[in-house]
Amino acid sequence: MADRKQALIESVETARREVLDGPAGWTAEQWSRASANEGWSAKDTLAHLSSIEARLRTMLQLVLDGGIWPADAPDLDAYNARCVAERRSWPAEQVIAELRASGAETRRFLEALQPDDLDRRWTHPVRGEVTLGALVEIIPRHLREHGEQIRAAGS
Repeated sequence: MADRKQALIESVETARREVLDGPAGWTAEQWSRASANEGWSAKDTLAHLSSIEARLRTMLQLVLDGGIWPADAPDLDAYNARCVAERRSWPAEQVIAELRASGAETRRFLEALQPDDLDRRWTHPVRGEVTLGALVEIIPRHLREHGEQIRAAGS
């Protein structure tokens, strides 16, 4: 189980490095280019990545606590739109710093998991019954998907 947890941590860390290394040294013009996400620039897509893990960590904590997702939680699309809009005036360096800090928080969270925690089951508001491990596996896939979109926009 410790190997599985470590493999998940490494997968998340590798995916985050790929996102951060890809656009290193980009100009403001490259960051402002349209991404595959309608209405979002490359920087907006990065802002989405820098903000969304806090929501996912809240979900992971609910799994550990045996809680349920609040019925009044903002819709995911509305949450993403709000977070991206809040960061539009930020320079890319600030968004990158937030992504690094959020990543460090996620790593600490994952490192603190106990061996059986990855198998805890939970009812996701959209996906239905999932394990905590399955939710963690979303992180590197999500980072890679949007990282590819960011790199494509800046090329």
